[in-house]
Amino acid sequence: MCLVPLTVVWQRVVVSICLLPVVMGISYEFIRIVGRSNSWLTRLCFWPGLQIQRIITREPNADQIECAIAAMKPCIPKNREDDKW
Repeated sequence: MCLVPLTVVWQRVVVSICLLPVVMGISYEFIRIVGRSNSWLTRLCFWPGLQIQRIITREPNADQIECAIAAMKPCIPKNREDDKW
């Protein structure tokens, strides 16, 4: 849904992209202000997001850790002097 009533698709895309920084700025300020408060209203607003985060994040099991270590081994140089950061 676009807040600006345009019917041409490319115009809607351009307007949406141009309004993206505005929406991001408002969202950032809202989160920053609400983060300072501990009222029941703020907890109610953030409760669904926290529940989703609880569902989708969990500690990795041993197989996942083993896979991560195997993926990182080729990235670590054998000689520390070869590491160019």
